Amino acid sequence: MSWAGAGAFVWHETDVAPEALGLQLRDAGFSWVAVLIHDGLTVDPVEGDWVRRFRAASGLLVGGWGVLRTEPEREADLAHRLLDHYSLDFYVANPEAEYKFSNDDGPSGERYERSERFVQLFRALEPDTPAAISSYCRADTQDIDWRAWNRSGFVFLPQAYANDFGGAASPAACAEGAAGFFPSDAVHPTVGVYAGQGESPSPERYTALLDEAGTVGFSVYLAETGMYAGDWDTFGSAIAELEIARLPAETPRTPLLIESARA
Repeated sequence: MSWAGAGAFVWHETDVAPEALGLQLRDAGFSWVAVLIHDGLTVDPVEGDWVRRFRAASGLLVGGWGVLRTEPEREADLAHRLLDHYSLDFYVANPEAEYKFSNDDGPSGERYERSERFVQLFRALEPDTPAAISSYCRADTQDIDWRAWNRSGFVFLPQAYANDFGGAASPAACAEGAAGFFPSDAVHPTVGVYAGQGESPSPERYTALLDEAGTVGFSVYLAETGMYAGDWDTFGSAIAELEIARLPAETPRTPLLIESARA
């Protein structure tokens, strides 16, 4: 897969019909969707045949994302097993406070080392699976072991949640903060469209911010909240006109021909 395409995150897949979402994403020129599969060691089951129905409607890639907590090896193993169970195409890891050297309770080498511990086992189990890390916008202000993720082939999806943090979390700010840890072509911001603490930028404003950042490839968080047909169309127009993401390769959409990359 190419992370230079556009994607969308789903937390509660039961809140959105997979056929409707699949068609909206496909028609807007998106490439992938990621559904929540675990929070730490707690499995978040994906509803029935949601994945199959999404693929049948869209022909797009389906991956899983998971929140990382305090058991890196066990969580890496769980992610591996869930990827296999749901026949998913890629994985997005979401480490935050539990992976920082500094925190409210003081510095911790153990927290910092969790990145290396997670990626070592994950790559031993999933050497070829496309993978990304979703985390804080400004990598340069958060002391996670970012280089461990980059060395292990994870691209960076910084959380450009301007709806929560304003200009400090713009796509351009995220890209600037990542420059010392990830190559520029491995940085693909995620824009927040959920109800945040501040005024949420419109889709038109977000596409302009992505264009200003100069990155190629982005994602939307969350697909099931605050996104309407016209919003997907706005992002789709920007993909085509501003080239803020690449269009997916033509994919057959007859259900019998659609198979997981992991099948």
